[in-house]
Amino acid sequence: MSQTGRWIGLILTAAMLAFSVWMYRQTGDWVALVFAAGSFGYGLFFASAAIRGKSR
Repeated sequence: MSQTGRWIGLILTAAMLAFSVWMYRQTGDWVALVFAAGSFGYGLFFASAAIRGKSR
C-alpha cells in the first residue's frame, strides 16, 4: 500500500469514526456504535501500516 493510500485511509476512517460517534450521540442507536468500533479498528490498521511504512 502506498504512503498516500495509508494517509487517505486514515483520514477517511477518522471522518467515519467522528460521524458514527456523532450519530450515536444524537440517536443512541447501537448500530452507529458498531460502525464507530469498526472505524476505530480500520483506523488502527491504517495507523499501523503508516508507522510500518515510515520505518522501512
